Amino acid sequence: MPCRPRVCSGLLYTCCMLLRDWLSSVWEPRRLSVAQWWAGGAVLLFMLALLALVLFQAGGRQAVRSHGGATELTLRAGAEGLPLAGVMGVWIDTTGHLSVDDVRAPANQARFEVPVSPVATNMNTQPYWFRIPVRQVGHEGDWLISVPSVAASELAFYGPYDDSGQALSPPVVMGITHPYSARPLGAERMVYRFHLAQPGDYVIYLRAVSRLGQVYALTAWDTGEYMAGVQTKRLFDGLSYGILLGMLAYNLVLLVLFRDRVYAYYLLNCASALLTIASFNGHVARYLWPDQPSWAEWAYVLAPAAWIVGAILFARRFLDLSRYAPLVDRLSQGLMGLMLLSVVLGLMGHWRWLVSATEIGSMVGAVTGLTGALLGLRHGYRPAGLYILGLIVVFVAAFLLVLSNWGVLHWTAMHLNVLQLGVAAELLVFSVALGTRIRVLRRAQSELHARAEHLAIVAETDTLTGAANRAGLAQVAQRLLQPGQRHALLLLDLDNFKPINDRFGHEAGDQMLQEVARRLREQVRPADVVARLGGDEFVILLTGLHDRQRLGQVAHRVLQSVRAPMSWKGHPLSVGASLGLARFPDDGANLPSLLRAADRAMYHVKQDGQTGFAFHEDLPDAFASVPRGL
Repeated sequence: MPCRPRVCSGLLYTCCMLLRDWLSSVWEPRRLSVAQWWAGGAVLLFMLALLALVLFQAGGRQAVRSHGGATELTLRAGAEGLPLAGVMGVWIDTTGHLSVDDVRAPANQARFEVPVSPVATNMNTQPYWFRIPVRQVGHEGDWLISVPSVAASELAFYGPYDDSGQALSPPVVMGITHPYSARPLGAERMVYRFHLAQPGDYVIYLRAVSRLGQVYALTAWDTGEYMAGVQTKRLFDGLSYGILLGMLAYNLVLLVLFRDRVYAYYLLNCASALLTIASFNGHVARYLWPDQPSWAEWAYVLAPAAWIVGAILFARRFLDLSRYAPLVDRLSQGLMGLMLLSVVLGLMGHWRWLVSATEIGSMVGAVTGLTGALLGLRHGYRPAGLYILGLIVVFVAAFLLVLSNWGVLHWTAMHLNVLQLGVAAELLVFSVALGTRIRVLRRAQSELHARAEHLAIVAETDTLTGAANRAGLAQVAQRLLQPGQRHALLLLDLDNFKPINDRFGHEAGDQMLQEVARRLREQVRPADVVARLGGDEFVILLTGLHDRQRLGQVAHRVLQSVRAPMSWKGHPLSVGASLGLARFPDDGANLPSLLRAADRAMYHVKQDGQTGFAFHEDLPDAFASVPRGL
């Protein structure tokens, strides 16, 4: 017995060291190749499987190992869970038809072997007989024997038998295949209560049959102490269920608001986890289907499978596995298919397949979820860190429960609370992670929106001058040039610009164009639009300005600003400008017609050899009709 904790601790330490070294490499991607990544994952999976196998073997084969210690258990008032391992004898009835009288025959008494730890049946459906010798040293003892499991198909208690071989009480039969009313004390877990009026040695026999794998960690209690613990557990159960129901309601509201499938998968995950915990606690058999024991048995088997499917769906959506870990995503899909197939086989009566698939699926699902979360975290998806925390919490809880059930840790009644505490904590962490995911998605959406706006601005902006380009001008004009509105358009063409390019190069020309655009923006209001059509042509769209006198003042200021010299590498550079004005809707009903009108006015200024401006309405009729393309 002492070697088992050391073996488990050694393997667990090895796994932790391997995981530490592996994770340290994750944070330095350049040091880790793809082959090393999958090799590390395979080794970790192998070590976890090996650890589970060692624990399984250690727990499942104890019924064939004899123990030469105490031969009976001394019952004491106020006893708080006296383990029967090392005291009770076990015998497997391979015929399946032996009665208690057959078992009590002297020839069969020698067949009982005393295991050194709780007995695991490992899906063996043959009857297990337990011989439980107890001794009472005081008078009027009120005792009970508890079986932690609620899923045993049938438990039949016989006795207690006194020294004369007389049974002091009639047999008591209970189990998940029997109505809930058959259970003594109204307890969710199966207990056998017995009274001893005199001190002495007694023997109790238990015949246990189950279609599901069981760990019979039987314990003797003082009835008063046990009932006090039951009340504490019920308070704890109410708190756990309250947390789970609260998260169900909260995420149902989020599902209605956001209509994101991840909340539907979370609800499936949470609801099936709640049903699983309620089944393991015996509350399904007590409150939902007390008179339909077969339904409670099906819930005990199907709820964990539904929980695994919900967990896989939630992990795939929450971790975005198709994006960050496509191979893990395909593995998860295959695992989900295996679980659905096992559910179908279970409904057809092949429970062994369903139970085995559930056990494998829980382990493989946890490993694939952890791998996907690590890959997501490596790519900067921060909510994956909370997902990892939730997995660790529930894994530790399940691991401690398994160790206590298999006798590696000393079993107490509070160990029954470990798993549901871990599940509630895990789902609470996942709920917080969903909130973090919302913030991440909103931030990504804001960044995407900002990028889209930036791209839209870039698409409508002249890259050289920062003024609007032809597309940007058209976009604004489509919004402003509406019936009932009155605006004006100025078309400006630089004079003597080509000599600057020829003499000083394109760098000087570009700087001149940038300076002209800056000066034009200084002369207009923020609501007005300055655009560069290409080359040395600029347009100003004056919003809400139609008065001829004011337009003339603006045109004069613009020309004066453009004509001011600019210094470039110690050389004064200056250009002139010709400007044409057109008013909306008098000179054109849309942007193209306004541009043509302003172009004719500007061309008229150039033809006359002027450097000023002209209104389209002042042009001679013959000149105004001359078409010019922009």
